[in-house]
Amino acid sequence: MKLSLTRVFFLSLFLITAGQQLYAQEKQGYSLAAVRINPSVNASYPGSPAVVKDNNNELKVLADLENSFNKKPSRKLLLSFLRELNNNPAIDAKQRGSKLNLHLARLFAKLRLYPLVMKCYFKNNVPEDDIYRKGFFIRQPGADGDSVRMINDSLNNAGLLAINARDSLLLKTDSGFYNHDGKNIQSPPVESVDIIDPFEDGKTGVKYALLVHIQQPKSGRPKIFIRLNKVGHTFITLIKYNSDSTYVARTFGFYPDKESLLSATPIFPSADPLFKNDEKHDFDEVVGKFISKRRFQKILQLVKQYNSHPYNLNNNNCTDFGLDAATIGGINILDTYGKWPLGRGNNPAKAGMSLLEGKVVNTDTEDGGLFIYNDLIPDK
Repeated sequence: MKLSLTRVFFLSLFLITAGQQLYAQEKQGYSLAAVRINPSVNASYPGSPAVVKDNNNELKVLADLENSFNKKPSRKLLLSFLRELNNNPAIDAKQRGSKLNLHLARLFAKLRLYPLVMKCYFKNNVPEDDIYRKGFFIRQPGADGDSVRMINDSLNNAGLLAINARDSLLLKTDSGFYNHDGKNIQSPPVESVDIIDPFEDGKTGVKYALLVHIQQPKSGRPKIFIRLNKVGHTFITLIKYNSDSTYVARTFGFYPDKESLLSATPIFPSADPLFKNDEKHDFDEVVGKFISKRRFQKILQLVKQYNSHPYNLNNNNCTDFGLDAATIGGINILDTYGKWPLGRGNNPAKAGMSLLEGKVVNTDTEDGGLFIYNDLIPDK
């Protein structure tokens, strides 16, 4: 196989710098960044999410909780806070309002508890009368035969999208789930059937959600690659909420199945396709929304399609998969294309900047607005 002088140069440079794979790279562990949500929105992009401004005087205890997460995440601390809300009669639904639910959604995003993120965001956006009328936050009849009571989302609430006992148990027993301590988290391979089949659980789905996660090579910056071996990653989460208050969630991304060091690189951009379980993968930006069952099923079909087509760094990479899923779900992320040595295409650096700059459009508002959040690493 003959290589041009240009490709020989980049091959040499790559071999010097490559210690890891050139594509969806796992990020080294770090302390969580300070929260910043919904940056200024460019008015030239109709349908962009509204800016959410923090009120420093509101819910001080929640702000203190968020600050503590910047040092070391603690699910137990969040569980204690939820219990405090549940046991404090002075904090009713109107006093807590949508601001609290948005804060909670952000905290759950920090802890990578994506089903709870969308539960809180749902309550943040749906009118209170609709929540009660549709039963999403209604306590089910207890063993004592009590009639159904309309209450707020407490730890014991078994409403369809309420934070219930199952969720609180997860918080209590898995408090160290997202605590890297400098360790490199590697996403394990997962078969496409193990992504798709769990959603066919024979239960009635009442809500469906999609989240698109982006890890930039340089957090909050437009750099497309760093040292040629760190190019970021784009992956998604799919969630199906059932009528019995259970849910099924899968977080995964599209990867190359590398046969050699140079597979899926600018020199040899193609490789066999592979999915990986990214539930512990870091991200810098995320956008999510509720979608219809029809759109949800189309995304599952998309998984099958990508599973049967080769990975290509230039035109069929992890960001292409994430953007295709987003488009099906009614999320249009603009300005995602860029260039790198010997190649070009959609990439996490540009897609992440678009989310930060408000270059994202909700093309289907039937199921509510967009949840946009970032967990950027501060410059040292």
